[in-house]
Amino acid sequence: MEFAELEPELQQWMRSAIKGGQSRATVVDALLKAGYQPAIANAVEQCFHTHPPADDSPSTDAKGGTATVLSRQNPDTCFRTFNAGTGKISLGAQQVDVRFTIKQPNIVLFANFLADWECEALVEMSRSHLTPSRVVNAQHGEFELKSTRTSGGTHFARGETPLIADIEARIARLLGVPDTHGEPLQILHYPVSAEYRPHYDFFDPEKPGNQEVLATGGQRIGTLIMYLSDVESGGATVFPNIGLEVQPQKGAALFFSYISEHGKLDFQSLHGGSPVLAGEKWIASKWLRASEYPMYLP
Repeated sequence: MEFAELEPELQQWMRSAIKGGQSRATVVDALLKAGYQPAIANAVEQCFHTHPPADDSPSTDAKGGTATVLSRQNPDTCFRTFNAGTGKISLGAQQVDVRFTIKQPNIVLFANFLADWECEALVEMSRSHLTPSRVVNAQHGEFELKSTRTSGGTHFARGETPLIADIEARIARLLGVPDTHGEPLQILHYPVSAEYRPHYDFFDPEKPGNQEVLATGGQRIGTLIMYLSDVESGGATVFPNIGLEVQPQKGAALFFSYISEHGKLDFQSLHGGSPVLAGEKWIASKWLRASEYPMYLP
């Protein structure tokens, strides 16, 4: 979303907020609460660049507070944009690098998203709680075991531990999407021969069994896969439609989205996890929804 494309009233509101010393985080938070979608963060960044705060304004990193903004009836479902020249992104203690970007489908690989100790802590927190991974039956809506997905997994509620809360806040800052739109953090383990054959992360609305999962939080719009371990052999994340393979690298994160601002699903996002041939593979997955996802399901 570009600043120049916004309504004049909203452009003026942003300029006034910046002139008044509001921080980037405060401005973005106010817009998200007013109904705008994460892509608005890109416009805010452009506004700060072209209309920087006056020298005598309070620090844009320190100023807090709240603001009132015009509401938006039809928000876009987009994320912050990245390109090969983005360089390092400061996310607190982590200095994240953009390794590559692809526009169609929208894919970004980040290096150094998690520290080694964070990866190891997530693995140890999860090891004794793994159960066989299931998939949604698109015809009946039931979660069931299938030979196409042979990993084991567990999950953590939003903010369940300080570490989980910190990682979720980091995801929100990186992608420009509020953490309230995230499903529980999934930890997945792939031993030798385990795989997840090519599939889509979104739910096809034409399938009757998907109506129940779509009713809670709306459509999935993006996925962040965080690699918690290196893999001795195999275990790549593959996108067969575009011939892309991403080998797990401990601490790296792979993001991809699959729905346009107009709600069109991107079938180029077909992806899978190839079989582990030697060693083991650990990942953490965060699936993001178009609307708020409840912390506790009924």
